[in-house]
Amino acid sequence: MQGEAREFNEIAKNIFYPIYPVIAQQILENGISEGICLDVGSGPGHLGLAIARQTQMQVCLFDVSPEALMIAAQNIQDEALEGRVYTKQGNVEDIPYPDESFNLVTSRGSLFFWEDKVTGINEIFRVLKPGGMAYIGGGFGNQKLRKTVDEKMLAIDDQWLIKAATRMNSEENYSELMLRTKVDEFKIKDDEAGLWISFQKNQTRRKQNEPLSSNN
Repeated sequence: MQGEAREFNEIAKNIFYPIYPVIAQQILENGISEGICLDVGSGPGHLGLAIARQTQMQVCLFDVSPEALMIAAQNIQDEALEGRVYTKQGNVEDIPYPDESFNLVTSRGSLFFWEDKVTGINEIFRVLKPGGMAYIGGGFGNQKLRKTVDEKMLAIDDQWLIKAATRMNSEENYSELMLRTKVDEFKIKDDEAGLWISFQKNQTRRKQNEPLSSNN
């Protein structure tokens, strides 16, 4: 497992690295750039670190793999971001944080591997603060970056495009998935380099079983 985590980190640093600051900028342009960010399925942490570099947010790199998080911790140290970025091991189906803990939840390239996607998304929705937003998907930033990644990956893995295609979801598949969750409203965006699901927790949403006020 540790060897696989290190191999993935090398690929992320040498091939995928340019996509992370672009994706981070696209996410941040949607309005949430302060508070605390949870990066689910962070792996070695490159998206979360890109968000930390572009903001003053606290960022939690959250992954099921202890080996990946060991590498993420070294990446945090290498970028001198120990004061704002930290790691946490766990499963998206049981996020070990209280309700309404995070302003922003991100996840790139992780959804495909979740055993129970509905429970994972419900957990993300649970830990969002009122007004908080989530961005989940597998985009590459833009078409040019995706083409570059594809070319470099094909040079080391001639099955890359087949593997990538098996992980891609259609807008219809994402919509069907989201309709089975507790999320009231969501958007599915095709950035021409991959699909993203985004949703926001309504600031006026009542907690389950919370009584209506006498003014309602």
